[in-house]
Amino acid sequence: MTSPAARFDRTLLAAILVLAIILRLTAAYLLPDQNFPDAVGYRQAGRDLWSSGMLGTPYWMPLYPALVGLTGAGWGQLALDIALSTSAVWLIHRIVLAVFADEAAALLAAFMIAIYPYFIFYAVVGLSESLFIALLLGAFLCWYRGSFGIAAVLIVLSILTRPSIELLVPFLILYFAVVIHRLPTMSVVRNLFVYSIVYIALMSPWWMHNYRAYGSFVRLDLASGFVFYSGNNPLNRTGGGIAGQDFDEKFLDGVADPVARDRAMWNAGMSYVAENPQRFLELARLKFLRFWRLWPYVQDYATHLYVVASLISFVPVLILSAIYLIVWGWREHTRIAPILAWGAYLTLIHMIFIGSLRYRLPLEPFMIMFAAVATMRLGRLALSRYESGSKNY
Repeated sequence: MTSPAARFDRTLLAAILVLAIILRLTAAYLLPDQNFPDAVGYRQAGRDLWSSGMLGTPYWMPLYPALVGLTGAGWGQLALDIALSTSAVWLIHRIVLAVFADEAAALLAAFMIAIYPYFIFYAVVGLSESLFIALLLGAFLCWYRGSFGIAAVLIVLSILTRPSIELLVPFLILYFAVVIHRLPTMSVVRNLFVYSIVYIALMSPWWMHNYRAYGSFVRLDLASGFVFYSGNNPLNRTGGGIAGQDFDEKFLDGVADPVARDRAMWNAGMSYVAENPQRFLELARLKFLRFWRLWPYVQDYATHLYVVASLISFVPVLILSAIYLIVWGWREHTRIAPILAWGAYLTLIHMIFIGSLRYRLPLEPFMIMFAAVATMRLGRLALSRYESGSKNY
């Protein structure tokens, strides 16, 4: 029979989920269409994909455009993104329980994600962040629970949304299987095999699409050369990837083939790095600072409103998550190592390619989790000392 405390916790979580939906619907109503180039492009790519069978751009993975093509722009797309963003509230609650078995911290983390301005913002601007984060959190939850088959499906779907985690996935599976769950060797091998089968099965339609589009095998997309050159070229002074400011593509005017363009941009970026190793390291430092910047870099979003909202929301999370890692993280490193690996890996990737606050967003649910755990533990410690002092008095 369910205890009153458990029923109260479920009711509170339901209220938090309702709050998350209300805040996102309110933002969708109040916030005008930002017309981000990527958002406009996703909608067009989705229409192209469902009308012709071809995505129409070499730079994106297909899952989010395909979903947008099904829902249509406007409130259909908004409903999808709001549902995905709200699912992250529930998922982080379950992850906190799986990692720390702390219901109060789980509820606090869920509440923080429900009201977190960046998650609300990205739920209503037509970008792929909400889908990627929901799939990523779902995969981590399944890994912590030992459900490797479902995790394989979710993480490959996340790769079909944004491929940034792909190279790390086999190592995460190994760690969860060997260290977290202490599975026997044959089970570890079986889980890696299941992931391989799921990866091939779900990626194969995309590979066939790419072969039709480009006449050669393209495993992911053709954005890596573009992004690498954007972040490593003579024009780049900020570590970002703004066309016309941080890079240009004039040297590719005579190259029409997308595969050849990707290869040419990789080669140009690698040549620049080889000839300017000190500048590469300096740009890596700038990209790190831009990735971990406390407020947006782009001038349109560097207004007082956005700066204050960023500082009020992100800085406490950053400080509290750092407190958790310093005070408790070293003792609980075995359980949180996969999350730390994801954070270090994503930071390194964007130090090599381009840095942007937007690309940090998939780390922030985990930072909020650490911040919530630190808050509850600090609160309990303060309460314990207060009660001890009262008894002595």
